[in-house]
Amino acid sequence: LDPQVGVLDIVPQDIGRVLLNLINNAFYATDERKKKGEANYEPIVTIETKKLKDMVSISVKDNGMGIPEVIKEKIFQPFFTTKPTGQG
Repeated sequence: LDPQVGVLDIVPQDIGRVLLNLINNAFYATDERKKKGEANYEPIVTIETKKLKDMVSISVKDNGMGIPEVIKEKIFQPFFTTKPTGQG
């Protein structure tokens, strides 16, 4: 985490919900890849903050399954999910 970020004026419930969803999705993706039994695969989820002039960047990255090209244009649609029913 970037110590230069400092204190932010945000709505805790909103940012909490966003981060929880991103992290849950990252854990799901890495778990799905792990289930495939790939040799030497080690699940990794990283979270990084960075101060960029008058903005703050928060990134959540994983080394899971990735997003298939055919659905990338849909990922910002409300309620879109690639998870099975009941999984999120």
